[in-house]
Amino acid sequence: MLGGEQVSEENRDAEEEESQNQEHQENSEVVKGDEGSTVEEKGVVRHGAFTAMGLHFSVIKMVQSFILWVGHEEASMNTISTALSLPSRPPSSSRILGTQEWTTLLAQKLAGKTKHQVFIFADELEPDEVPMCEKIVFQKLNQSPALFLTTS
Repeated sequence: MLGGEQVSEENRDAEEEESQNQEHQENSEVVKGDEGSTVEEKGVVRHGAFTAMGLHFSVIKMVQSFILWVGHEEASMNTISTALSLPSRPPSSSRILGTQEWTTLLAQKLAGKTKHQVFIFADELEPDEVPMCEKIVFQKLNQSPALFLTTS
C-alpha cells in the first residue's frame, strides 16, 4: 500500500505543477509592443529596445523599477549602477560593477524623475557620448514613458 500512496502523491504533485503552469500561461498574455518589443502583460516584465546616434538602448521594465542598457553593441554586463528614489530626499545611487562613473549619475537622475528604482547596465562610452546618451534617454522617456514606467 505504501508504494500506491507514493505514486498517488507524485501524481498529485505533477498535476499541481501542470495546473500552476497553465494558470501562469492564462494570466500572462504575450503580445508585441512598441518597436518590436515583447510584452508580458501580467507577468510584470516588458522589454523594449531602440537605437539612436550609433548607440543601442534596451529597457527591461518591472514593477516600480527598470533596467536600462546603453552601449555600442547589444546588451552585456560590463558596468552596473543602481539608484533608488527616496521620499523627500535625493535618490540614493551606487555603482555595483565596472568603472563607468557616469552611469551612477544617470541612474540617480532617472530615479529622481521617474520615482522608480533604476539599474543602468553600460558599455564603455567616450566622454563626449555621455551627454548625448543622457539627452536621448530623457527624450525617449518623455516621448514613450510606458517603455520605462509602470503605474502600480
